[in-house]
Formats: sequence, C-alpha cells, structure tokens
Amino acid sequence: MRAFVPHPALQPYVQGYNYVGPGVIHQGITSIDIYPADHTEMSFILDEYHAFREKGTTHISGYPLCFVGMLNQGRCFDVFPKTFVQVVFKPYGAFKLFGIPQRHFSNLATDVGLLFPGIDLLTEQLKEASGASAKIVAILEQWLLKRLDMAAKTDVSSIAYACEQIQNSNGLIRIEELCRRMRISTTTLGDQFREKVGFSPKTFSRIVRFNNINTFIGQKRDLKWQELVYVYGFFDQNHFIKEFKHFYGCTPSQWHALKPVE
Repeated sequence: MRAFVPHPALQPYVQGYNYVGPGVIHQGITSIDIYPADHTEMSFILDEYHAFREKGTTHISGYPLCFVGMLNQGRCFDVFPKTFVQVVFKPYGAFKLFGIPQRHFSNLATDVGLLFPGIDLLTEQLKEASGASAKIVAILEQWLLKRLDMAAKTDVSSIAYACEQIQNSNGLIRIEELCRRMRISTTTLGDQFREKVGFSPKTFSRIVRFNNINTFIGQKRDLKWQELVYVYGFFDQNHFIKEFKHFYGCTPSQWHALKPVE
C-alpha cells in the first residue's frame, strides 16, 4: 500500500490518500472485514469489475466511485475489490467538501455518481489514469480542491474542535463537560454531530474509544482485562465484552488471539 499526503489546503479535512495495489490483498483471502473508524472514505475502484457484496446477502453493488459513511458496527464482504485508491476524510471533512448531511450515509456505501450527477468526466479521467496511482491521486485532489472553493462558506470549526477533544481524550471525555467547554447545549451538539459527522457525539466517542482499545490490544502480549476495563471507563467486564462484540463481532480474547503483537 502506498500513502499520499494531501495538499496543505485540504489537510484540515482530508487525512490522506491510500493506494492499494495488486497483491496487497492476497488472492487466497475469501472475505474482508471492515471495522468502525473515526473517519469516512471515498474509493475509486481500479479492478475491471467494480463489485462488492456483503456476506450473507445476495445483492452485488458495482460502481467505480464509492463513498462510505462512518460505521458504528463491523461489516464483512465476500465479494470485494482488490485494487483501489482511497480518500480518507476527517470525521467532518466530507460534510465540509460536499455539504451533504452525513446522517444519510452512516453504515452505508453510496455511489458517488448519485451524489454528483455531473461526475462522469472525473470518472473517465480516473479510468484513463488507471495503473498510475500518483496521477489518480492528483486528479482526485484537483476535484477536491474545486469542492473546497465551492464550500468556502461552510463552517465546521466548532465540530472540528469537538472531534479533536474527543479524540485527544481517547473517547473518554464526558459529553456534558465538552458542551460546557463549548458553551452549547447537548441538543445542539448532538444535532451538529448527526449533520456533520453522521452519529451522535456519544456514538462517535464509543468509536474513538474502541479504536484506541484496538491499538492497545495490538501492542500487548499479556493483557490484564480488568485493568483495561478500568482504564477505558467501563462499568464492568461484562459491559466491556458486550460493547466489544458489537464493534468487532467477537470477544476481546478471541480478537487478541487473532492480532499479531506490534
């Protein structure tokens, strides 16, 4: 996988670009799991067939440009692309650049062509550049820079501050305390999060917390689960296990057994 740094003007809203080339996802892999993360993504599929299907379903989707909203539960695909370029947005970045309420895209993958009917030219340019990852990223970035110019009046500063506070606290800051710092009501903050991020601040905090737990587990060979429960503010171990299974579909012990220690 190759990573690209965004243009400075886009860095407040775009985390980066990732090129996943041939051979990165090995041919023997029959399914791929996607877990909740504190960002959204747009992918340009470079496979000849733009096909993906969620495990346990019969519907196969197929479009070259795909936007994936924020997830609060794991998803598994048994038909999926092997080669693609990702734009990874900050939690509020897609709202800033596209101006579309993010609550409509939570836990969903959407054809970008449905969001922007005039995008056929961009898709054709990307197809022509297929195989040249740097060129594909440059084309996508020019389009995003134009979107940024169009979105000059869209203000995401307050939601950016809120997301930063939640991320810096590893998802442990109390929402009431965050609202007090921002001098707004919990209702106002909730409305802003659902509009610009896709979920409530509480759900976003849970996602951030479990991303940090995932990193913590990956760094430890010998885990003391009770200590982890205490550090991350769970009521008890049963509460932690229930939450963990919601996000990852298995128990913490099963997940730790599967994870290589970094």
